[in-house]
Amino acid sequence: MKKVILLTLLLVVIFVTSAVVHLPAQLVVKYAPLPSALQLNGVEGTLWNGRAQSVSWQRDNFGQVQWQFQPSKLLSGKAEAQIRFGRGSDMQLTGRGVVGFRLSGAYVENLIASLPVEQVLAFAPRLPIPLELTGQVELSVKYLTYAAPFCQTAEGSVVWNTDTIGTPVEDLQVGPIVANFTCSDSTITIKGDQRSSQVESAAEVVVQPNQNYQSSAWFKPGEELPAAFREQLSWLPTPDGQGRYRFNYNGRLRF
Repeated sequence: MKKVILLTLLLVVIFVTSAVVHLPAQLVVKYAPLPSALQLNGVEGTLWNGRAQSVSWQRDNFGQVQWQFQPSKLLSGKAEAQIRFGRGSDMQLTGRGVVGFRLSGAYVENLIASLPVEQVLAFAPRLPIPLELTGQVELSVKYLTYAAPFCQTAEGSVVWNTDTIGTPVEDLQVGPIVANFTCSDSTITIKGDQRSSQVESAAEVVVQPNQNYQSSAWFKPGEELPAAFREQLSWLPTPDGQGRYRFNYNGRLRF
């Protein structure tokens, strides 16, 4: 009798597991309580291995999303999936990484994303002077644990791959700009710098949970700084003992 019960339980577990593994993703999306601003179109495959041809949030199309859940993570109390996203995105966004959920909340690990700098500027404060910015911005998230409004903890970097910045005076050679960021209780700290034969600079930005931010920056003219820029330096405050021109700026992010 005991063997019959064990065999029956085993068959039930196998049946339930098989049903969940092969559960159509379209059926899950149809009955899931998703936010009204989120739209998933062309859902194919299963809950464990599938894709959506397009994912939109508030009418912004983020392109195709593919996912593959890792069943072994369920044994440690996690729901985790490998994802790829961005194909066909209106923002020209592409990326891949790991997203998951545990009792403490949602998280991201080893995520890499790329998009044109023009798309990033749509979320940034208005620039005080007109600049022509080009190139690609690459985001690398080592880990991020979500907590409203931004994150509980996070660590990663941002690289802006560019050569020049177009200004009303003349193009300025800057080279790649690299910034590292951390997050603690939704306070985000970003520290970045760049170096070229024309100019050297660094900046630090702290974003508060209420979306206010404080920033400090400096730049130092290089030996090959164009004469057109050197002529403008007389209008700036006196540099410090290391020849650095310093600035501070506070404001509020726009979302």
